[in-house]
Amino acid sequence: MLDYRTVIENDIVTLYSQSEESSPDMIVASLPVTSILDRFNGGEWDYQSDVALELMMAWLTTHPEGQAVGDIRFFRWLVAHVWIIEQREKHNGNAIFKLENSPMILPLFLSTECSTLENNVEGALIERFGHEQGLKNAASFYWQMLTGFPGQGAALSDFGREVMFDLHRDFIEEGLPQMATNKPRVMH
Repeated sequence: MLDYRTVIENDIVTLYSQSEESSPDMIVASLPVTSILDRFNGGEWDYQSDVALELMMAWLTTHPEGQAVGDIRFFRWLVAHVWIIEQREKHNGNAIFKLENSPMILPLFLSTECSTLENNVEGALIERFGHEQGLKNAASFYWQMLTGFPGQGAALSDFGREVMFDLHRDFIEEGLPQMATNKPRVMH
C-alpha cells in the first residue's frame, strides 16, 4: 500500500508516494493548484481514486477558510465519486448499478457519472433558472446529496442515494440517452 503526502509551495501541489517506510519518496504529480479542478473535470484521475482524493484534499486546503466552495466541478465530482464507492461496496467491489428484479447491469464510470449529473441535474436547473443561478442551485442541490461522517469522510445522504438511484433506475426503465455516454464533457 502506498502512503501519500502533499506539499504546497508557491501555488504548486506536489504529491509524493512511498511504498515502504525505508523507500524514497516518489513524485506522483506536481501541478498548479489552479489546474486541479480543470484536470478533474477532464477525467485525468478517474481511475486513480487515491491520487484523486489526495489532490482534491490539497485543493481544499488552499481554499479560503470560511468561504463556501462555489465551484460546481468540485461538488459534481464528489457526488459521482462517493456514489461509485458506495456501489462498489454494495456489489462486492464491482462499480455497477443493478435493480433487484432486472437482468440489466449498468457499469459505473466516473466520467459517465459526472456527465450524467451535469446533463440531468445542472442542465435542468440552468434551463429553469438561467446559467448563474442554475449553477448555484446545483451546488446547493449537490451539497444536500452529501453528508459527512467524522473520521470517515463524505457519504451520500439518504436524499443523495435516492436521487442517484432514481436517475439510474430511469436509465434502465426508459433507456440510456440521458446518460450521454458518448458525449464529451462540457467544462463549466
